[in-house]
Amino acid sequence: MTNDEQIGWGIVGLGRIATEEIAPAVAAAPHSTLACVVSRDAAKAGEFAARHGATAAYDDYQALLDDPAVDAVYIATPNGMHADQVVAAARAGKHVLCDKPLATSVAEAQRAVAECEAAGVALGITFQARNYEGMDEVRKLLADGEIGSVRLAQVELAAGRNLPKGWRTDPAIAGAGAMHNMGVHAYDLLRYLFGAEVTEVTAVVDIEPGYEVDTLALALLRFDNGALAYVNANQSLSDPQRDIAIYGTEGRVVGRDVTRPNLQGSFSVTGRSGSRSRQVDTGGGFVATIGNFAEAVLRGQQPSPSGRDGLRSVELIDAMTRSVRERRTITLGA
Repeated sequence: MTNDEQIGWGIVGLGRIATEEIAPAVAAAPHSTLACVVSRDAAKAGEFAARHGATAAYDDYQALLDDPAVDAVYIATPNGMHADQVVAAARAGKHVLCDKPLATSVAEAQRAVAECEAAGVALGITFQARNYEGMDEVRKLLADGEIGSVRLAQVELAAGRNLPKGWRTDPAIAGAGAMHNMGVHAYDLLRYLFGAEVTEVTAVVDIEPGYEVDTLALALLRFDNGALAYVNANQSLSDPQRDIAIYGTEGRVVGRDVTRPNLQGSFSVTGRSGSRSRQVDTGGGFVATIGNFAEAVLRGQQPSPSGRDGLRSVELIDAMTRSVRERRTITLGA
């Protein structure tokens, strides 16, 4: 289905993320070309295709899946549509990179993963924070024991006072609010950096008057490597910090302005080898995510983040919502 040079992408869901990040990332990433796009609004699809250089535009998702120029589908539709669209793509033999979350329920996420595995197609999730500049170095220094045994992490992830709008205010479609819009990136990033899984979670949320979804979510996480973490993910606070701090028995790593896209930030490390710092730019996260997925497809490898990472994220959000509802700590399975 692919050749040695590139894969053809189809994009479904032509909102802000597709317009501002994904289509430009496909154009900039290696091994990638934009084959076609789809929207229920044919005029919108045509305008998007012309703007971003897609060869074809459709107003029917099945038509995109039937196009032989499409090797991989990027799904950027409302959350509640993800699972069905992933399954349809898998049954059409297309690889899938799905915007987070993979689904709004554990059962639907499991179904999406199972269908992709049965069809032999790659399934990835857009947790682009893994690909921000400097994150791989942090992951390696933690694995190498540069700051000793990791004991605690603190993460703040927010976009300023930017309350949910449109379908994101409807829990039947969106699932969660700030947890899905922001928090999932932090939870997955910690799993990636630690190389560990969450075993316990306690969550509390704030819901702005007039809303049905969380607008501020605080989570306490316990990992199977013994580390604890605090995550503040919100859409309600002005002038937020976008920072991460990781503390070990022999040092610490501090990242300033590194947890959101398109920021100029820095990492500083104090550990066994002394102290050092560097400037970083998180602007390349989406390009790297598209490029890494395309390379994984061409090489027949499992993408990172994978569908299984997406499933684990949905399981964690399910545990967090139970924690909020039942006012207790929830234990997650292996």
